[in-house]
Amino acid sequence: MFQMNSVPKLSKRLPNLSTTTIKTVGATPLITKALSPRTFSDPPKLARYLGKKVLAHAPGRFVVIEKPFGISCVGQLQQNGGVFGNSVRDERKTEKWAGTIRARPDEEVGVTITDSLKLLRKILNEPNLSFCTGLKRYLSGAIVLPCNERDANILKDCIRRMSADVEPPFMYNALAITLNSPPKSSGTITGFSTFRNVGKHVEYIFEERKVTKRAKTGKFAVEGHMSYRVLDTRNGISLVDFSVNKFARHLPRLMLTQMLSPILGDRIYWRRLMELDGVPELVSAGSRVPKYTPFIPKILAERFSMTNQELSTSLPIYCHVYNTIFEDVGGYEEQGLVAAVEPPAHFMAALKLLDLLPAYKKFKNQTEKPTEHVTVLGGITSGDAFF
Repeated sequence: MFQMNSVPKLSKRLPNLSTTTIKTVGATPLITKALSPRTFSDPPKLARYLGKKVLAHAPGRFVVIEKPFGISCVGQLQQNGGVFGNSVRDERKTEKWAGTIRARPDEEVGVTITDSLKLLRKILNEPNLSFCTGLKRYLSGAIVLPCNERDANILKDCIRRMSADVEPPFMYNALAITLNSPPKSSGTITGFSTFRNVGKHVEYIFEERKVTKRAKTGKFAVEGHMSYRVLDTRNGISLVDFSVNKFARHLPRLMLTQMLSPILGDRIYWRRLMELDGVPELVSAGSRVPKYTPFIPKILAERFSMTNQELSTSLPIYCHVYNTIFEDVGGYEEQGLVAAVEPPAHFMAALKLLDLLPAYKKFKNQTEKPTEHVTVLGGITSGDAFF
């Protein structure tokens, strides 16, 4: 078992943190909280915040921190595809997609996890702390930072192996508030994500079928697998628990959209769910059919005190990775590791606002306990649930 340093409790008020408050007509404190994920204006502020949000620390090996929603780990496309190499087949393709999938300007990217590492190394007394792999900007959850090159390689090998799994349980376990509900209360979905030219830009699409060997090896398509279950549905809004083997190429977002249940706040894929005769229907990427109107449950305008236009452009994406499982990262002990964290305040506020909080509490109480061979990181002791 890893020996974890004790982690000081987070104070109720943290200095030097900036927050964005979205003002709406008739907004209550609960609405404001649900619309206002914590934001950061510079790397030192983020580093100090992360230093107080350390979930677990195995000195010289790993640090587990809570990644806030809306914070990128690196911010931009990395040279040669970053840690795991290019997601397209050759340099010509890389240049082509780099020209069509627009890179964000610095002011849009904002502060990132990697920007904060220099100061975080000093705060945690880990001079070799580095970024290995994290979570997408639109996700909140726990991420693991290695403290040496050997453990960085162990993490990467683990992720490569587990991302190739085709049967559940998968590596990433997440909760999403979704529009509508999948057609079944539970199940699995398998398929692949690829690109499609739509006018002058490129959009991701999902096809629910087996990917061809040529497309897979040529990196034209990224295959993914998801298991899911609907925890509750109220007034056209659902809370979905899902397990997925990778987040690459927008896969979980596309999968949920394919099941007529895009994530609340996902302005890219929400627009593919249209209403026809009062029933939600999926339209293809790039379609603009005049007779269709966007599917927006009436409860949203009422609870968020917003117009439909504001709802489709102003909500954060409500998706949280509540635990990530890394198998066999203990080195000689051949242990596993679970990095776990509760949903952030804005996610919890949205659950309460939409009457989904009881379903979350029931889910939390019933979550399976970790197995004996797994070391649970995130301030969780043996016998506790993953939270």
